[in-house]
Amino acid sequence: MDQRKSYYDIHKAVIVCDAHCDTVDRLMKDKTDLGTRSKNGHVDIPRLIEGGVDVQVFASYVGGSKKPKGYYFNLAKRKLDILRTQFAKNSKTISLALKLSDVQKANQSNKISAILAIEGGQSIENDINNLHIFYDLGVRIMTLTWKSTDWADASQQSMKHNGLTDLGKRVVKEMNKLNMIIDVSHSADKTVLDVLNASSDPVIASHSCARALCDHPRNLSDRLIKDIANAGGVICVNFYSLFLDQKFKTDTDKKLKPKPPSFTKIIDHIDHIVQVGGIDCVGLGSDFDGMDAPPSGLEDVTKMPKITSALLERGYLDEEVAQIMGGNFLRVFGQVCGI
Repeated sequence: MDQRKSYYDIHKAVIVCDAHCDTVDRLMKDKTDLGTRSKNGHVDIPRLIEGGVDVQVFASYVGGSKKPKGYYFNLAKRKLDILRTQFAKNSKTISLALKLSDVQKANQSNKISAILAIEGGQSIENDINNLHIFYDLGVRIMTLTWKSTDWADASQQSMKHNGLTDLGKRVVKEMNKLNMIIDVSHSADKTVLDVLNASSDPVIASHSCARALCDHPRNLSDRLIKDIANAGGVICVNFYSLFLDQKFKTDTDKKLKPKPPSFTKIIDHIDHIVQVGGIDCVGLGSDFDGMDAPPSGLEDVTKMPKITSALLERGYLDEEVAQIMGGNFLRVFGQVCGI
């Protein structure tokens, strides 16, 4: 580290990306504006600015139990409409990014880049054409499954399809053609392997941790980390204490209501993923506003500079910090969605 630079100087100099938040759900619940600083939740524009976050992926979550046909498509579309309206309303500070050059232009104008994602492939209602509708609405990332996708097994349910079905493989191929990023967070291990075999593009895990450090089915095994890395993909570390810390998970399973661990657990997972897959395969995916137990010291997005500081303290070089904080994610975004 250059002794003349503070960690905050470095944090401001790099493009910081968060690959997953569920803020639209809080906006709907609280009937609030993205441009207004809130006392609730984790993310809004004023706090993104304070935290030095340059690129925020806003997911429209559509997971859950079986619903009548059309329910999940309409829910996803409604959430996307709300987000697009919020971006337009706050256009002086945030803009929608469809490709890498949009991020670069926004960064030059001191604006936050917003990337739209859908969390849950059931949103397409088993109809490939709906992928095109979502793409035209600005969606550039789709998490294939949560718990109720008919064509892809999820990590927290019994195996029904042995990974991806034939339709699931068609979805993967169509996402490749559309230049839409495939997100394997929430996918069962076999689903991830099937996706990697079917996809011609690198994939991301937008909000997942390392299973070797916290044995939860939502986390990725070392084999999957290696395979995603070898395919040019990125694992974005989740900030949820239940996925970060084995003791927190064990005590939660026992209903003991444990205190969240230190945010340095995030750095531990980054270290492990780097050791297994290399420096090119790791990023950040907070899951802010989608979970209720962030680690101590990282209570909301304003605390993001602490990650830069902790990475430097662990001995990462400035250029490696830039990769972890956003460069690796942007590489995949540009490769898949276009420059």
